[in-house]
Amino acid sequence: MDIRPRARHLAVIVSAAVLGLFVTPAPAGAGGVSGLVEGPAHPVGAGNARTYVTVDEAGTPATIGVRLDAAALDDLPGALLPVTEAYVLELPEEAAATAFDHVTVDWNSHGHDPQHGFDVPHFDVHFYLLDRPTVESIHPFAPGYIPAAARVPDPRYIPEGYAPSGDPLTSTVAGMGLHWVDTTEAEHDPAAGHHLTETVLYGTWDGRQAFIEPMLSREWLATRPAHHEELRLPEAYQREGLYPTTYSVWWDEASQTYTVELGGLTMREAS
Repeated sequence: MDIRPRARHLAVIVSAAVLGLFVTPAPAGAGGVSGLVEGPAHPVGAGNARTYVTVDEAGTPATIGVRLDAAALDDLPGALLPVTEAYVLELPEEAAATAFDHVTVDWNSHGHDPQHGFDVPHFDVHFYLLDRPTVESIHPFAPGYIPAAARVPDPRYIPEGYAPSGDPLTSTVAGMGLHWVDTTEAEHDPAAGHHLTETVLYGTWDGRQAFIEPMLSREWLATRPAHHEELRLPEAYQREGLYPTTYSVWWDEASQTYTVELGGLTMREAS
């Protein structure tokens, strides 16, 4: 993304052993397929990234996420000038009951927006609620762009404490949408010498909920963290589906992968 918020508030840190339970496949049950189902691998850096969904014994999605090989943090695009590379990842069909359509992993070689402390190499993981054609149509030269960019959802569809990253008309990012930042965060004040480790953004477009976006610095991710927190949630949802209540990032030693997960998927009705 081109505009970044302040970083996430201090999270609850849990052990990697506990976090590992989130992705351990469950035994198959008579009620249907259970366990972890992965999407196709996509090259990132010197490794691969892939989406996944875990399902319960009835086949209902419980978590959704992205797994990055250890080598995905190496040999990433970079140059003297900033480079942004977007990798589009398809979700497995078992994710159809969730609110999400697809995922992108965006690599930013130099970061951006130093006034927010985001001028460090980092990844954006966009979990999109909107379909790809809609996301790709977000462009200043597209018909109807100005009224659509200026249109924001009713406050009940945005988590309390979040605010637009700037004026919606000028801050909407082409091919993404308007990013909303958690105004309660204060840990990454660049004036105090602090910079991005991790944070979570929400996004909208044309008055609709558009994405949930964990943002992670490469340096922080390379520390192999074990991080878990409750998401700040909206009061209401615009369409029915399974939505997350938690956010986790951890290193799995057995599979040699970094995992970014939205968990606690809960059915929400449109209202």
